[in-house]
Amino acid sequence: MRHTTVKPKNRRRDRRRHLDLVAKLDGRALTLTDISVTGFGAAIDATGTKMPDLPVGYRGKLEIWLKDGRHLQLAIVIKRAIAQNGAFGGHFENLSDEHFRLIEALLLGREHKV
Repeated sequence: MRHTTVKPKNRRRDRRRHLDLVAKLDGRALTLTDISVTGFGAAIDATGTKMPDLPVGYRGKLEIWLKDGRHLQLAIVIKRAIAQNGAFGGHFENLSDEHFRLIEALLLGREHKV
């Protein structure tokens, strides 16, 4: 008898790039772990005694500091609730053309050219 391993399929439509950027969501410090033109993955410190209340559907402002000193403020909505390890994800809302181009450049590793 032969055994086969089935790997989970990545159903994302958009390319993602793994990052390690300092960010804040409504004043809460977090690490931006990946980004695409439609959304992001992030991690919040899970060692504290109480996890923040960021349920699916929560809307807020995500602030991102790029390594060259630029600062972005983006409207987001949470699409993946905070897991026990502090990981969660969301989608961007109403991206400006400038922010879209900068996120696209981040995906391609060319943010220094935008």
